[in-house]
Amino acid sequence: MQKHRKYLVITIWISTIAFVGAGFVGWGTYQYGSKSNSVAVVGDVPVTLEEFQYAYRNTYQQYNQAMGGTLDEATAKKMGLQKQVLQSLIYQALIKNFAKDHGIVVSDEEVQKAILAIPAFQKDGKFDKSTYVAVLQGMRMKPKVFEESLKNDILIKKTLSLLSPAATPLEVEGFGAALFMADRLRYKVFTADDVTVEIDENELKKYWESHKDAYMTPKRFKLAILWVAPSEEEPSNEEVEAYYKENRTDFTDEKGEILPLEKVREKVVEAIRLKKAKKSAQLAYIDLKKGKKEANEEKIVDAGDEIFGADVWEAIEGAVAGTTLKPKVVGNRYAVIKVEELILPKPKSFEEAYADVKEDFLKTKRAEALQKMAEDASKNLADATLSDYVTRDSVDKLPPLSKAEAAAFLQRLFGSEKRSGAILLDNKAVSYTIVEQKLLDTDKLQQHKAFVEENTGKIKSNLLQDNLIARLQQKYPIEIFLKEAE
Repeated sequence: MQKHRKYLVITIWISTIAFVGAGFVGWGTYQYGSKSNSVAVVGDVPVTLEEFQYAYRNTYQQYNQAMGGTLDEATAKKMGLQKQVLQSLIYQALIKNFAKDHGIVVSDEEVQKAILAIPAFQKDGKFDKSTYVAVLQGMRMKPKVFEESLKNDILIKKTLSLLSPAATPLEVEGFGAALFMADRLRYKVFTADDVTVEIDENELKKYWESHKDAYMTPKRFKLAILWVAPSEEEPSNEEVEAYYKENRTDFTDEKGEILPLEKVREKVVEAIRLKKAKKSAQLAYIDLKKGKKEANEEKIVDAGDEIFGADVWEAIEGAVAGTTLKPKVVGNRYAVIKVEELILPKPKSFEEAYADVKEDFLKTKRAEALQKMAEDASKNLADATLSDYVTRDSVDKLPPLSKAEAAAFLQRLFGSEKRSGAILLDNKAVSYTIVEQKLLDTDKLQQHKAFVEENTGKIKSNLLQDNLIARLQQKYPIEIFLKEAE
């Protein structure tokens, strides 16, 4: 440890990640075939098609949400989403086999207790059966299937909890030594102002040619629009007052307070005229759809353009070419929109992408120049700033770096094997050399002892689980019947 203390942090975190990310199914070693209602069988435990479909749907939705709703099946296939889901289910099946062989079971009472404790099924702080049923209906899941799934989750957690021994004092100290080692540095900070870069048009064009896919046109839609103006009929005072009374919550100020009629009369009149034009808009929709009327405007619009609100874009994005959408309110009139064509993104021409290419090229050249300057300087830092002892969280001890910059620098410093070198940040570079080092900051360890004990225990558990999976994989045969999508 004393000799290799610089590498200990890396080793610890790689060990942690290895268990989470390891692919324990050899995809090239199993025959794909078919078996009744199962996508795989692990030992005595089948992985059912229903389990797989439910897990895949949930995983797909999570990724789609994280990607802003842009995930499609083609992308999911490239990501290997099916394999990820099946790996997870096979992992669970291995644990279930182990639990079965060692008599670990989950009672109905344990399942019931878990359900009663789930906040999503509660009303006024207590379990509510109608809420329970409604939530599961929203998930398109039957109570029996959910309860079986929950039972499996409890079984796996209960089994793995047997592999969660507390960390020993020596282990805690070892982890703390890696986490809270301290370095004393000489360092120098360089900024973008310290370097000068020039643009060569030929280099710029070569850069664009090798990065074309980074400069794409937006997704666009060719639309035919039939605009329907609001009614020109002047509403009576009675109509205005009645409409305001019924819809007054639509007329509020920035604080959400309802405005008096005299302040919003014009807006109320506009709303009434728009309402009276609704029938005309519906007739226009029928005429445009049947070809009896032509659109009075054709335009190509970038997806998400502010010309339309979110509700209109949702309808356009969900339509196929040739679809005529029902009337939508756009501004103070109706729009009947026919989606004529979806224009997919394509690489921009050099001229179209010029400004963005130039900015990125300059940034790249500047970073290269900063890196070289800092690396050259790192060879002689005798007169550079001398720091106090710094640890991973010493973000306020490295002026003139900001806390965010210091955090990024320290993370890379303590992950590096080099005694001296250069670390490139966003628009700065830092030359450094380590002049002194101490392995364990005991004050830091005591200050964060609970954190260290908890995470040491987690890492220990993960390593034990990793070894368990390797043993179970040897013990229980794995058969996969799911065919890969073409």
